[in-house]
Amino acid sequence: MPNPATTADVEARWRPLSAQETINAQTFLDDAWRMLRRHFTQLGINLDELIDTDNELPAEERTLQAEVVRVLVAAVLRTMKNPDGLSQESIDDYTYKRDEAVAAGLLYFTDDELDGLIPGSGEKGRAYMIDPLADYASRFDS
Repeated sequence: MPNPATTADVEARWRPLSAQETINAQTFLDDAWRMLRRHFTQLGINLDELIDTDNELPAEERTLQAEVVRVLVAAVLRTMKNPDGLSQESIDDYTYKRDEAVAAGLLYFTDDELDGLIPGSGEKGRAYMIDPLADYASRFDS
């Protein structure tokens, strides 16, 4: 499946891009798409298949592809809006602090972004939770 996010999505969420920024944005989007697919593959989830299934729903119920685009663009914008990777800057006796992930040029997804894409994870932190007491009450119904 081709990358669902385009440079037009980046521009819609930020501003018009220069020719060089458009090239950079497309490269970052492609990198982020590969990273996201690899992440889901490692979880045993076929993201392409999920998006295809989502696209078969009535138009008003289709949300996954739009969420994937939002997550991809958010990761790209974190890098493009702050190319120097600054997370703190002071004026008097000048100091600055670099965001290590962005400073290293890394694209990354936040936990909240990833949680929102995992099927059945309506509640944060419950995607992989096993409830050992789920059938506890039924043990006494004999």
